[in-house]
Amino acid sequence: MSQAEAVLESERPNLAIPVGVVLVVLGVVLSGTVLEWALFPAGTLVGTTRRALALGIGRLVLGAAGIYLVTKRPRLTAIDLTAFTITGVVSALVGAVLLQLAYVPPRVVSGWKSAVPVAERNELGFRGRHLTYSADDYVVLLLGDSQVESTALAFDAMPERLLESHLGMPNARVFSIGTGGYGQDQELLALEEYFAKQRANLVVLWQTPGNDVWNNVFKTHMANRNPKPTFWLDQSRTLQGPSEGLLEPMGTSRVVVFGLLQRAFGLPWRDRSWERSLPPAYVPMARYDGPVRTDWQERWATNLGRMRDENLDTEKSHMAVKLTPRSPRMQYGLDLTHALIGRIQQVALANHARLVVFSADAPPETMNDEVYVLNGKYYRMSERQFGENWRDVNDGFDAETIPVTVRDWRVSAEDGHLNQQATDQVMTELAQRLRARIVGQRSALSTAE
Repeated sequence: MSQAEAVLESERPNLAIPVGVVLVVLGVVLSGTVLEWALFPAGTLVGTTRRALALGIGRLVLGAAGIYLVTKRPRLTAIDLTAFTITGVVSALVGAVLLQLAYVPPRVVSGWKSAVPVAERNELGFRGRHLTYSADDYVVLLLGDSQVESTALAFDAMPERLLESHLGMPNARVFSIGTGGYGQDQELLALEEYFAKQRANLVVLWQTPGNDVWNNVFKTHMANRNPKPTFWLDQSRTLQGPSEGLLEPMGTSRVVVFGLLQRAFGLPWRDRSWERSLPPAYVPMARYDGPVRTDWQERWATNLGRMRDENLDTEKSHMAVKLTPRSPRMQYGLDLTHALIGRIQQVALANHARLVVFSADAPPETMNDEVYVLNGKYYRMSERQFGENWRDVNDGFDAETIPVTVRDWRVSAEDGHLNQQATDQVMTELAQRLRARIVGQRSALSTAE
C-alpha cells in the first residue's frame, strides 16, 4: 500500500462502533415475540424447542459480535463492509447453485391424509378397510377427524367396525373418511373425492366440538403448522373457497432457493396475514378478584396435553368454544362451520345420501361461568355458552348428541380421545339412533321403486 493510499485509508471513518451497536440492538430486539408480531403466526417460535433454541443462539451470536466491535473497536471501514457484502453475495450464489444441483426439497402440500401404515388405509388414503360393497349393500360413510381414525384403537376395533357390528343389519357396510386435525373444510373436500367414484346411502358426520371451529377458521393446524385448504365467508356471509385443493402442492418454485424462501417465510406470512383478517378474538380480563381455577396454569407448567400449543389470544384453542361472552371471531367461526356443514349436506343429497350429524358428549370439565387463570390473564368459561354455540352450528341439521357414560373414557391423561370402551359405548348408542332412520330410508326407497 502506497503512502497516499495509507493516508486515504486512515481518513476513512471506523464503523466498528455503529455496526456493533446495530448488531447488539438486533440481538436484543429480534425475540420470538417480536418476530411473531411482525411476521410469523403466534406459536411459531415462542414455546417451541428447536426453533426457539436456534433463534436464541443466533441472537447470542449477534450480540457477542456487536459487543466485540464496540469494545475492541477493530478497524472496520466502508470498504471492509463492501468486501464482506460482495463475499456474502458470491457465497450465497454459489450455495444456491449447489442447492439447485444437489438438493430436492421435500414436497409441501395443502392439507393431509392419514399417516398410518399403508396396510391400514383405504383407497382414499384414510385409515379403514377397503371400500368394497355390493349393489345391494346399504353403505354408511363415517366422516370426521381423529375420532373416526382412532389410531389408539386396534384396526379391527375402529369405530367403523363397531358401528357396523352394532347396527346388526343385513347388508349394512360402514366405511371411514377422515384423519387427525380435520375440520369440516377438509372433510368436505374428502367427501367430494369419495363421491367422485363411490356411493353411500347415509353420511354420518362425527363432530368434535372442541376442535372443529378453530380447525375451520385458520389456515394451519395448531401444532404442526401444516398449511391446509381453507374456506371463508364473504361480506354477505356466503361460503367461499377453498383456498387450494386437498393435497395441492405449495412452494413449488423450480428455483430451489425461492422454494425454500416460500416455505420459510411465505407460508408463515400467509398464516399470519390470514389471522389478521379475522374478526376480533376474545379479550380476557386483566384482573379478577373472585375464585379462579388454576388447572390451565398447572398444565402449562408441565405442558400436559401440549398445553403450550393452545393459543387463546387468537382462539386457536380447544378451550375457545367455551369462552364467554362469545367473541366476534367465535361468531364468525360458528357461522363458517354451519355453512360448511350445509355444503356437506348439499354434496350428500346431490349423491342420493342422507346426512346425520352427531357428537360424543364427554362429562364437562367446567361448570357454568368459572374463571380460569393463565399467565396473568383471566378467562371466563361456560358450559351454557358451549351449548348455545353448538346449537347454533347444528340449527336445521339432523343432529344427535350422545353422552359418554363410561367413567374412565380417555385414552390417557395426555390423550383426550375416546378409549375402546367409550368408543364401543358411543357406537352402540349411535347404532340404535341410526337404525330407525335406515329402516325408514329403505322403506321410502322401496315405495318409490
